[in-house]
Amino acid sequence: MQRINLFPDPNMANTIFQCIPRQCTVDFPTVSGFRWLRATTSGSGDIYAQYQLMGANLPRAGVYHIHSICYARGSSAFFRVYAGVGNGFTLLYETGIADDQTRWIDADITIPANTTQLLIRVVPPSTVGKFILIREILLESKSTYATAVGGFRASSPATPCHSADAAHRDGDAR
Repeated sequence: MQRINLFPDPNMANTIFQCIPRQCTVDFPTVSGFRWLRATTSGSGDIYAQYQLMGANLPRAGVYHIHSICYARGSSAFFRVYAGVGNGFTLLYETGIADDQTRWIDADITIPANTTQLLIRVVPPSTVGKFILIREILLESKSTYATAVGGFRASSPATPCHSADAAHRDGDAR
């Protein structure tokens, strides 16, 4: 079975499919040969940077595997996935990233049948100037992910994912 990454911008190009920031600035540095999305806190309140998957980019209802790599500079950073259901949002997954830590996100999520949008969100620390980095977002059917051996390298939609054992040896992104 062919593995397909359903996330439209796994290499963080931010061209056609753009990240939406709130109370933070977003840039795309290259660190250790990898391009990251960096969300740096610039305000207070509800602070985040997110991708919205809607319309043709919205995966069908079902079970999916989400994978990414995050790094935080500052405490209380988060990676979250929400489903837009009716007039509100349902939290499908959340994990914290500690100060000066790299976290590999590997989780299964279930997208409900009545989902109208999927949000993939990073929340930087609340202190102005602190940041969170994210790279290599993978969203694929749980059935194809479960049958694969090894990791992945981010690929474009409808392109097979490739082994990426080296992706886990690059060290911290600072």
